Amino acid sequence: MADQEHVDSQRLSALFEIEHRLRGAESLITLRFVVTNEVRGVVDYGHAALLEPGVSGWRITALSDVPAVDRNSLFAQFVERAFAAQDRAEAGPRALDADALGEWERGVWSEVSPSSVLLAPLAGPGREPVAWLWLAREPDWSETDRFMCAHIAEVAGHAFAALAPRRDRAGWLAGLRRRRVAIGLLVLLALVLALPVHLSALAPAEIVARDPAIIAAPMDGVVERVLVEPNARVKAGQALVRMQDIEARNRYAVASEALKVAQAQYDTAQQQAFDDADSRAELAQRAAEVDLRRVQKAYAKQQLDRVVLSADHAGLAIFNDPSDWAGRPVQTGERIMQLADPDSREVRVELPVEDALLLAAGAPVKLFLDSHPLAPVRGEVTRVAYKPVANARDQMVYRVTARLSEQRDYLRIGLRGTAKISGGRVPLAYYLLRRPLTALRQMIGY
Repeated sequence: MADQEHVDSQRLSALFEIEHRLRGAESLITLRFVVTNEVRGVVDYGHAALLEPGVSGWRITALSDVPAVDRNSLFAQFVERAFAAQDRAEAGPRALDADALGEWERGVWSEVSPSSVLLAPLAGPGREPVAWLWLAREPDWSETDRFMCAHIAEVAGHAFAALAPRRDRAGWLAGLRRRRVAIGLLVLLALVLALPVHLSALAPAEIVARDPAIIAAPMDGVVERVLVEPNARVKAGQALVRMQDIEARNRYAVASEALKVAQAQYDTAQQQAFDDADSRAELAQRAAEVDLRRVQKAYAKQQLDRVVLSADHAGLAIFNDPSDWAGRPVQTGERIMQLADPDSREVRVELPVEDALLLAAGAPVKLFLDSHPLAPVRGEVTRVAYKPVANARDQMVYRVTARLSEQRDYLRIGLRGTAKISGGRVPLAYYLLRRPLTALRQMIGY
């Protein structure tokens, strides 16, 4: 009996010490540490957790024996989900209701926490809890333990309420002034969001040739070799591409021999026409066949002469690696390269579909080249594609053409960068919320 009284006196002494520490805490950090760690001197437990209200519900703010809370850990997720499933309407400490837990919580309980859990609300009499204390151990909780936990929770609730930011109820004038300040700030924010700004969009861009001449295959065949280098300046009449001439040369030889045969048949029919009526009737047919063979020979000669593609005028040869074309079969009209005037340039922009509201001829454009990002070149939109197409990255884009209004020495065909297309003026709120609102409408289908 004397030992029991000695034990009770020790617990009472520890209780008084904990109460003194709770009331003397100068910050919430100190208070959370005392609640989760030093209560063990009064009530024995395996671990403790403190839960406080947050934006997305009750969350753990302190754990026993650890300096920081990892809310992504399995234990923290279990505690928060298990606590969220509890009925917290009943006053006073209560055991964790296992029937209210989900399948996942019951499955991981034995892995992360002892089997006996006590939940104690930190609040004064008749007040809403400002926090909850989670205590777990293997032995069941006795009535004495529950009484001690209830007393400590009430004292801690008073301490939390004292340290939490409080409003001076007597200072209603100060509150009114704060409301006026808040209203003023809201009005100022509304005015700022109503400021007109230019709606703009960024899109990848490239400097390309304006109205280039297309060097295409004149007939079905195989490219033997490309005679110039990429981006080389060529002169008028300079050879650009050589096609394999075996088929064209054989076709010309066959046409020449066919013309000789037709001419010989015509000469024979002409000699026999003097004394043979059938030969006179056949003479016109032979003459027509000679004309046909002559036309076929001329056509074959034209194709033979075009096995070497030449430049009609001076310019810049635009194409990729010449080795890609050597030995490559091509069809009639297939483009091999472009011949462009190096001083005639324009900008091709791939504008995403979601920025289609900026599509308007004459819209101002700023081109920020990758090689000169701090020196934008101004221009304006001259042409917009009728419908979007898929680009190399499988994105639906509008092909926009812009003409540069400024000339720089470093501008050349092939340079890439980013184009900024500006539209009309809109409120700043619409400028900031346009993409979120578009995504929300696409998500909800309204």
